[in-house]
Amino acid sequence: MFTKNRVEYFEYELLSLGSDNKYRSAGLIYDVESCNINIDFTRDIIGTAKIILKNNTDINYFTDLIRPWYCITSNGTDYKYPLGTYMLVSPVKTTDGRIVSRDIDGYDMLYALEQDKLEVSYSAESGDNVITLVKDLLDTVGDWVTYSIDDSDETLSENMTYEIGKSKLFVINGLLNAVNYYPLFCSGSGTYMTKPWTNVENITWEFLDDENSIYSKELSQELDYSDLYNKVILVANQTESDTEPLVSILTMEDIDLSDHPFSYTNIGRYVTKKIDSEAVSQAYLDLRAERELLKMLQIEESINYRHAFITGKIDEGLPYNGDCYKFRNTLLELEYIYKVNSIQWNLKTGELVNAVIRRLSNV
Repeated sequence: MFTKNRVEYFEYELLSLGSDNKYRSAGLIYDVESCNINIDFTRDIIGTAKIILKNNTDINYFTDLIRPWYCITSNGTDYKYPLGTYMLVSPVKTTDGRIVSRDIDGYDMLYALEQDKLEVSYSAESGDNVITLVKDLLDTVGDWVTYSIDDSDETLSENMTYEIGKSKLFVINGLLNAVNYYPLFCSGSGTYMTKPWTNVENITWEFLDDENSIYSKELSQELDYSDLYNKVILVANQTESDTEPLVSILTMEDIDLSDHPFSYTNIGRYVTKKIDSEAVSQAYLDLRAERELLKMLQIEESINYRHAFITGKIDEGLPYNGDCYKFRNTLLELEYIYKVNSIQWNLKTGELVNAVIRRLSNV
């Protein structure tokens, strides 16, 4: 469908908070002059939007949300994909002498978790189920919260404590990191999500330079060797005074990457990164060590390019944390798996999506 002729357009849905503290659609708004969306998985607040609309007195800028939709008609069938659900912040009024507009910064629903701080110190005890803790924290934020999070049987092997004033987003991501889940992110409809980290690539699209190519010929390949390392040491300090800390040490050679140009085998020395980590067990600390070493490989090469709108999901317009693309460019002799790093949309008919993807030896 995305490689064929189609008619595309955008809609903007307003969501209002009801007396029961639930969000419901308040219909479409037609005053949007422009909208730019940025999804960046290197940030704590992953999704942001810049929205300019004609001044609308029917919008409650303190509580209302705006949800942009990418809409297409293909072969007589309409399809709609949500591109995020955004809280409205700093609605600056501007005028050109004729009309008044609102210049609005929008943030995805992670912003609500960043604003909600701990009133008292938070403690989780050894033996607590981590995903249950995360869901319980989300439930304290508001009745409007929805989430879709895979369960896990993993429990904490030590007590964990967070001080007063830490954001609930910080606490949740700390707990998720302890069991090797991806940091929290939001779906296009504003549902909180996460999933277990895995070393199996989740390929959601293939960008190939063939007769059905949907990416621009102009692209850039960037290489960065400034932060490379070939050995990681992870230390998880135990809270009990008579308990030795958990330690995991991993090198490129340990994961069959001795042929990598930066491996100890090839440069004759270790470049080491030490990380203090919370972990529920030695097994999970070892898995995170592998994750950190493989994450380093993403630093090497990134591709900046533009492509037509795509999605590999039903009724979903946004990529998820951990999504990967297969990318091929014959001229640059590239055909590898890349992880989605960031995506930018300028919501105008005919505009291409700006993407940055990073090459993986693994996820």
